[in-house]
Amino acid sequence: MTDSQGLARRVRATEQRVAATHGLTITEHLITLADPAVRVRVLTAGEGEPLVHINGIATPAMGMAPLIAGLPGFGHILIDLPGHSLSPPYTWQGRSVRELAVRVVTGTLDSLDLDRPAFVGSSLGGLFTLWTTLDAPGRVSRAAIVATPATALPGSRAIAEFASLTSPIRGRLEESLMRRPSPRFVARAALAAAIGTNAAHAMSDDMLDLHRLPLRLPGQAASYRALLRRLVRGRDPRPENILTDDELARIDIPALFVWGAQDAFSSPDQARAAIAKIPDAHLTIVPGGHAPWFDDASGCAALVRDFMTGESSRRTTEGDHHHA
Repeated sequence: MTDSQGLARRVRATEQRVAATHGLTITEHLITLADPAVRVRVLTAGEGEPLVHINGIATPAMGMAPLIAGLPGFGHILIDLPGHSLSPPYTWQGRSVRELAVRVVTGTLDSLDLDRPAFVGSSLGGLFTLWTTLDAPGRVSRAAIVATPATALPGSRAIAEFASLTSPIRGRLEESLMRRPSPRFVARAALAAAIGTNAAHAMSDDMLDLHRLPLRLPGQAASYRALLRRLVRGRDPRPENILTDDELARIDIPALFVWGAQDAFSSPDQARAAIAKIPDAHLTIVPGGHAPWFDDASGCAALVRDFMTGESSRRTTEGDHHHA
């Protein structure tokens, strides 16, 4: 067995422990797409109406397990995007990242015989969900966007660590360091910069390993850096990756934005004006940062569940939740 095979086996064993911790039974599928020519790893769990989950950049689909555990009654489809977790490497070159993203998402839906499922997208997954809604009409029925959807909305900014990784010289050094073994506390500190200190320190060692170990696999750190460089320049989103006012107005599905009050990439107040341009969008502010289900899994799950089942439209939300 090679080192990479042993590491992949370790990741799979860790996934199973995380799934068991959250009461999930997962099945793995590897899908081959023709255009672009990539392979996409998909995990499925539960039974019921299909609900597609896409997590953020360089994060595993199973990172959403605490949220998914609070959403019974759905058939969950967890997509590990190309170059993420155990999906084979992919550097997102050749066409615009937007076109590649929509083709990957719709190609995966086609392979799974999914016509128009609902989506839960976080960070990069939120961006890919919104792009798919706009560029593949009729493929997304409704969308819960949890956390800043990467570069989608005006005013978002990358954290300093992302800017460093995209730099020509320092970025190459950091990419090489990702491929080497390191203590858990290094990964926990890096995650704290992105999702908040409380969330990072509340994360179990197994969940932390799902975020850090795949980057040691051949090609994965390079995939991460290549995609990030196509999304941002320094801390600023590349202009082509920001949705225009016209595009926001053309999003014609029900959309729920669940936003951590301490999200490091954009504050709820910065996002409010853009979300208000989406005809059937609703903004709810929750405690926490860029992955708020690590701060309050049950609270985030309740919001998503009510939205997906239509309960939120029949209920007046009170307390700390604010609406656009």
